[in-house]
Amino acid sequence: MTEQHYDAIVVGAGPSGAVAGYELACAGLRTLLIEKATLPRYKTCGGGITYKSARALPFPIDSVCERILYKSEFSWRSTKPFVAQYEQPLVYMVQRSKFDNLLVEQAAAMGVEVMDDTLVQSVEADEAGAVVNTARGSFSADNLVGADGATGRVARGLGFEPHKWAIAALESEVEVEQWAMDRWSDRMGVDLGELKAAYGWVFPKGDHLSVGVGGVPLVGDYGSHLKQYNEKHTANQVPGNAIKRIIRSHGYKIPARQAGAPVRKGRALLVGDAAGLVEVLTGEGIFWAIRSAQIAARAIATNQIATYAQQLDAVLMPDLLSSRRWLRFYALMPQACYHIPKRIPVIWRAMCKIGRGDRRFSDIRRELGPFGFLENLLPDPLLVTNNG
Repeated sequence: MTEQHYDAIVVGAGPSGAVAGYELACAGLRTLLIEKATLPRYKTCGGGITYKSARALPFPIDSVCERILYKSEFSWRSTKPFVAQYEQPLVYMVQRSKFDNLLVEQAAAMGVEVMDDTLVQSVEADEAGAVVNTARGSFSADNLVGADGATGRVARGLGFEPHKWAIAALESEVEVEQWAMDRWSDRMGVDLGELKAAYGWVFPKGDHLSVGVGGVPLVGDYGSHLKQYNEKHTANQVPGNAIKRIIRSHGYKIPARQAGAPVRKGRALLVGDAAGLVEVLTGEGIFWAIRSAQIAARAIATNQIATYAQQLDAVLMPDLLSSRRWLRFYALMPQACYHIPKRIPVIWRAMCKIGRGDRRFSDIRRELGPFGFLENLLPDPLLVTNNG
């Protein structure tokens, strides 16, 4: 016996869940948003919100933006740094707890009922609707949106096959001396070449740095190699005499969906990380979380839920698959990728436009003209067998 019935229940209050709730409420659907943590909650993330992510939202993020970055400092194996700049914003730096909470507040303002500190114990879904069983009781709905991340209960509870792990990452939030904050105040760091198909980053927040490394495991014993790279990268980008304390360190994995992989069961849909939607080349997940949530909400509101997977394949997957192939280019020619922003400005500008969302990864093939077939020669790295 369920306690309450809703038009839609969304599990997970990250960007995909909050945006799905917002859009469903805007469409007039009575919506419940369930989150296992107490809000606002901490989230493992570098905290870089791309311009295209900010633009995809129907409301501004100015209130939680701590820095706007126009510059990238590239380095080769933690040496030989140079700065490349673009005339328009590339990344907005936020703390994810504040950013995610802003999205939840916007959803609540539209009428979404938010229930945090509530663990989902099991879910059921078929063509008639869904039931979500929690520590606070059971709730039923005509529709269910699984937005509870890569290891969430909705996908597992409904029997979805797990997506292949695409990216492994290690990251630390570091409180540093003021001179170190000043050194990174107007730029993000991007380190290339140390480990195949991996890169390091430095992101400046309001009062600390996010420093980390990540990539696709294309070499054996990947965890050990990534740990060594993380130690070297942190030591070079943030010298020991600059570090006041390590606020927290963590590791995480991000899955990637194959085109055509199931993301729907009955009236239940998966969005964001739960659906394996990530831009493997850069690790960007928030934009795809937002867009998949909007597509899912629209499918529910217009009773087109049966076409949700096809919509993802048509609207989002071409760019996600293209980004994977260009990651393979980086894996094969890392030094060329390092030199491009400095030596070939036209390609650097094109990269910025893709990162901002002014152009798409899938546009590259067309703009290469008769050489567009070259993209087909780059295998999807997720399909390459590795020993890690």
